[in-house]
Amino acid sequence: MIRPYAAPEILAFGEAMTMLVAEAPGKLANVEYFQRRIAGADTNVAIGLARLGFHVGWLSRVGDDGFGPFIRQALEAEGLDCRHLRTDPEHPTGLVFKELAQGGADPHVEYYRRGSAASHLAPTDADSALIERPRARRDHA
Repeated sequence: MIRPYAAPEILAFGEAMTMLVAEAPGKLANVEYFQRRIAGADTNVAIGLARLGFHVGWLSRVGDDGFGPFIRQALEAEGLDCRHLRTDPEHPTGLVFKELAQGGADPHVEYYRRGSAASHLAPTDADSALIERPRARRDHA
């Protein structure tokens, strides 16, 4: 459950990206259909903490494009407090393409992150989030 007016217990930050995963095995050049997912090690940790019951705030930037709202909706659906997720009108959301691997092979992954909105995250983006004073540990009743 998101508690939008309470300060988060944990403030997580990083780059959330849209990942397009091939629906059939093969090289990316030959893929016709992809499944859309959210990606990013930072988001995996934040989502895991939210699933454990922590109030997790997410600090980052997404682009003012078709993928920014998808990222926001996916994170909020996982219980993250996204009030510190900024929409950047000048830079795109990071994007990842991933092959569907066969027989235990490592899938080929292509990242499009250079110049992304999250790569322009600055210390000033955190000012209001840090004023809220996230706790480093959870109080148990």
